[in-house]
Formats: sequence, structure tokens, C-alpha cells
Amino acid sequence: MWRTCVREIALVDPRTPVPSGARVWHDEAAYAHLLEVICGLDSPMIGETEVLHQFKVFTAGLSLEQGAWREVAQSLMTDARTIRSRHLIGLGSRSYGSAVRRLLGNTRRVVLVGTGMLAKEIAPFLVGPERTVDLWGRREHVDGFAGVMYRTLSAPPAAVFEEPVAIVIAAPLPSSEIARLAARYRNPIVLIDLRAEGVQDPPPAVAPVVTLADVFAGVEDAARTTAVRVQAAQDDIRLCARAFATRAKLNPSGWHDLCA
Repeated sequence: MWRTCVREIALVDPRTPVPSGARVWHDEAAYAHLLEVICGLDSPMIGETEVLHQFKVFTAGLSLEQGAWREVAQSLMTDARTIRSRHLIGLGSRSYGSAVRRLLGNTRRVVLVGTGMLAKEIAPFLVGPERTVDLWGRREHVDGFAGVMYRTLSAPPAAVFEEPVAIVIAAPLPSSEIARLAARYRNPIVLIDLRAEGVQDPPPAVAPVVTLADVFAGVEDAARTTAVRVQAAQDDIRLCARAFATRAKLNPSGWHDLCA
């Protein structure tokens, strides 16, 4: 039995009774389904890699008496790595956080303005060992953020920061307040404006601006690209399953079944 965070898959031989209500795959279809799962195509986040690691750990625990499954598992791991390297690396930005992170590149300092749900979604994508994140908000204290330096918008002006900085607006802050905040940073290189009000109240021209519409367009492009690459991966999975099912090998017991 292989258990992951969201599924249980039983590898069984033909003599094993199948639990009521379980979905069952046989032969070539079973191999293809396992390969889709291992490649992350059956996961909530398409293309995620954790399930590949989980299957590797499961495979390492198979006993010598389970030699037939060990051979299948090794073949699955080889095919999964090939398919991932061809089609599923860097699928693109499919959330606000990943879209903003993609826009930041290697920027070492980021200003995130806002303490609401949108800022909480974005913040984990920005925090890193080589990046400083300044979180600005109106409240004196905030919870739910890790790895950031919190500053209040009402605080008196302090020293101006000299290093290049990206400014991310994730709160309905008026353009005039954005300008005052930006003045605390000497070298803004991009201003990412996620306000719905940005059309009626354009942000100050302190740096090149990326609008909410630009971010939406990037997410939609990534979704289209993802669909094409996932289809290509699925085509390769079918070819791998056919190659495995038709390989020249004596197997008097036949291929085992799969239920989940």
C-alpha cells in the first residue's frame, strides 16, 4: 500500500480481492496511471515534485520478495524523471505569489505593502535566505507572517534605503501614500500594483509599473502553456506505458492489478 497526503494506492496481484468502491486499473492502464501520479499530474498543484519523492521512499521499502513490483517501480522512476525533465520543469506562475516572485527575479530587497489575505498569500513566495522583505501596514502588530521585517506606515520617516528594491502594493493604498512610502527607498526598480483601484488611481511614476492586468495576463499565459505541456507529458506517458506493457520478457503470472 502506497500512501500519500491525498491518496492510497494498493499494488495487488490478480488473486487479491478488490475493496468495494475502489477504482481499478489493469496492465498498461495501471502503469500509465501510476506514472501520471508520480509525475504530479494527478495532484492539486499540477507538476509538484513531493509525490515523486514519496514514491521513491515507498520503492526503497519494497522487500526482495516483492521483486516484480521493485522492477516496475524502477521503470516508473526512470520514466517519471524523463517526462518531468522534458515537459514539467518550471510550469510557470499559477497564483499571485508565484507570479510576483517570477517578476522579482533576483531582487535582494522587497517592499510588501498590506497585511490582509492577499499579502499573506504572497509573502511566503517572497521570503528567502538572500532576500529582505519589508512588510508595511497600518496596524501596530500583525500575525501570520514569517521571515519579514514589519514596519508601520504611520512611523516617522527613518533612514532612506539605498539598495535596489521592488515595491509590491497588496492593499488599497492611495497613490499619494504609495509615493510617500517609495520616498523612503532610493532606488525602486519596479512597482507591482495589485490594487483594483489602480486604473482610477494610477501609482506614482517612481519605477516601471506592473499592473494587476499585467499579472492576470501572465497567469493566463502560464495556464495555457501548462495545458500544452501537460498534454505532451500525458502523450509520453501513454508511449511509456505501451513500451512497458509490450517489452520482451517472460512473465507467466501476468501483470498485476492496481486499485486506489
